[in-house]
Amino acid sequence: MNPPQNPVLSTLPRLHIIGAGKLGRTLARLLNEAGAVTIGNIYNRNSEHSHSARAFIGAGHVVAKLEQLSNEPAQLWLLATPDDAIHNCAQQLAELTGISWQKTTVFHCSGLKTSAELSSLQALGSSIASAHPAHSFSSPERSLASFASTVCTLEGDRQAIIALDSLFRAIGGQTATITAEAKPLYHAATVMASNYLVALLSASETLLEKAGIDGALSSAILSPLMRQSLDNGLTEGSIDALTGPVTRGDINTLQAHLKAIEHKTPHLHNTYITLGIEALRLAQQKNHLTEKQIAAMEQCFFKNQI
Repeated sequence: MNPPQNPVLSTLPRLHIIGAGKLGRTLARLLNEAGAVTIGNIYNRNSEHSHSARAFIGAGHVVAKLEQLSNEPAQLWLLATPDDAIHNCAQQLAELTGISWQKTTVFHCSGLKTSAELSSLQALGSSIASAHPAHSFSSPERSLASFASTVCTLEGDRQAIIALDSLFRAIGGQTATITAEAKPLYHAATVMASNYLVALLSASETLLEKAGIDGALSSAILSPLMRQSLDNGLTEGSIDALTGPVTRGDINTLQAHLKAIEHKTPHLHNTYITLGIEALRLAQQKNHLTEKQIAAMEQCFFKNQI
């Protein structure tokens, strides 16, 4: 379901930022350079981080204390803090004097937490939302160039979604709404696709190292293989893109892998099995395997689980 369209804003809203880490500073700079907002105050508990963020964004005013955020009004508030700090941060803001929360939009960017974390500010008249860009912000500099076309899921009240739809579209993002109940599964999917892909790379590098291959040669082996497989999966679908011993029903190869892994890298034993079970689920949908092959691989995987 697409979010409702935003009417044209007559003036640029001011954006206050709390927690200008990699995500916060990247979004702020993108929004500033797109002419979508005026950067207001920037607050981090560590003042050095605030000044670093200010330099990266190229605009805004660093404040040393949370209370100083009330020095000037802002229509937009981004709480880019760690997930566990969002609720308490919102409550602290709600307790500040001198801020009118009417006609403001407050949002955070947690993939898991919902807009309900900001309910204390909603009670004072603010519109609230969670907005999660499906993007890896490991390098803010690279993110500036690669953010365009990023899907940003929006969850919250209607007025906040309207405002955020306009902001994220202004920096090249695609937007889609999501329910609060769906966020845990949505976020688990993004973590597996991003964080666990990196973990899988590390696991593969470990196995190659144990095989006497590391450094540039390891990268030369894995880089094209992973890129090709990912591209095939995204283009053809995961079922058609799957290749390898599971799709062939090659039980001898699987047993050899498990024996070697158990001997050299036992901490990766269950990782291989878990991914093998998922690969078998996909391979069965190809309808190329016999019942005997499927049964043999199921026994191989499940009997070896630790």
